[in-house]
Amino acid sequence: MWTIARKEIASNLLSYKFFIIIVLTVILIFTSFFIMYRDFNERLADYDIIKPASEEAIAVLAPNPLSMFSKGLDEAMGRSFESTIIGITVRAGQKSGNEVFSFFPTPDFMYIVKVVLSLVALLFGFDQISQERERGTLRLMLSNPASRATVLVGKWVGNFLSLSIPFLLVVLLGFAFVNLNRDIHFSANQLVRLALILSVTLFYIALFLSLGILISTVTRKAANSVVALLLIWVLMVFVIPNLGNLLARQMVDVPSVSGLSEKRNQIWIREVLLAIQDKNRSEHFSKINRDNMLLEEDYRNKFNRLVRLSKNINRISPVSSFVYAVTDLAGTGIGEEANLKRAVISYNNSIFPELLAPASDRESRQYPAFKYRYRELSEVFARGTLFDMSWLIFFNILFFALSYMAFVKYDVR
Repeated sequence: MWTIARKEIASNLLSYKFFIIIVLTVILIFTSFFIMYRDFNERLADYDIIKPASEEAIAVLAPNPLSMFSKGLDEAMGRSFESTIIGITVRAGQKSGNEVFSFFPTPDFMYIVKVVLSLVALLFGFDQISQERERGTLRLMLSNPASRATVLVGKWVGNFLSLSIPFLLVVLLGFAFVNLNRDIHFSANQLVRLALILSVTLFYIALFLSLGILISTVTRKAANSVVALLLIWVLMVFVIPNLGNLLARQMVDVPSVSGLSEKRNQIWIREVLLAIQDKNRSEHFSKINRDNMLLEEDYRNKFNRLVRLSKNINRISPVSSFVYAVTDLAGTGIGEEANLKRAVISYNNSIFPELLAPASDRESRQYPAFKYRYRELSEVFARGTLFDMSWLIFFNILFFALSYMAFVKYDVR
């Protein structure tokens, strides 16, 4: 097996295909690190401007260093939430000053892996069996005392090492580049999360390599393998994730943002008119806050059902599981954003009695600072990440098992 693996590694190192693919991948990953590094610094500078003073009842979260690897919803989580007597007002967030990002989405590390490295893994696996048969080398290889399982495992190991080792070296160099900035600090917990993100990424790369080898074992020509794999790749990476969101919206009725805003205005107008006629105005403002909270809770419950259904449909494609796992581990996923919103609501409720104090008292009052603690890894795993990682491993085993079953019956002539 190791002889075949070494042969694959040597063959890759001497091929122009390997050289071109690796160079392009290295350029893309380094470009991604540089752009995300600049984007993070600009958002960090923005945070220094908008972070609240002691007399402001504002909750705002500093940008997450792991967002350089998986930006996810970190920009949305970086918005400032102002607590007022009528509810929570969402203000501007931490955004990059480069308007070009509005036209060209920031290619973070996760996006490069999801789109580019998955295609690269397929290119490494699409001709492993079919092209060997066309050249006649597969027959010679099997004429030696090596079983088909040994040949298949050797090819998989050799190509996986050819992909993973350069990839990990580039990521470590990019990480070292980011750490040159003294304003960027990674805690021990974040380093553990980063190691887990890289592990999930390796599972993801291995999955597409196994898929490429599988298609190579069921086709007799490398050209046919390429066409079939491109179709599957488009379906897995682009079609199924977007189709799942559309289907979920048809099944779950969630109020529009404009409709929610209209209901808030109706509550505000009703209570203000009543407050004009009533001396106890604080009670009406409390009613506005309670009604808005009930309105928000109803919206969140419906939206959470939409998200759960959408995620379950999207998980038909392992690409979606990869995205969910990486964003949750980085602390920039859907679950983390929902947890942040609950923390903001809890903060608003804790200081609401102080917001009702007379204006003269509020001017000199100092509100407690908003503190947010990211979810523990145990909770992240329990909330779906462990399932997503297991789902990726399952597809790896499935594709390789199917490859072996097809290769056992493969006609090498």
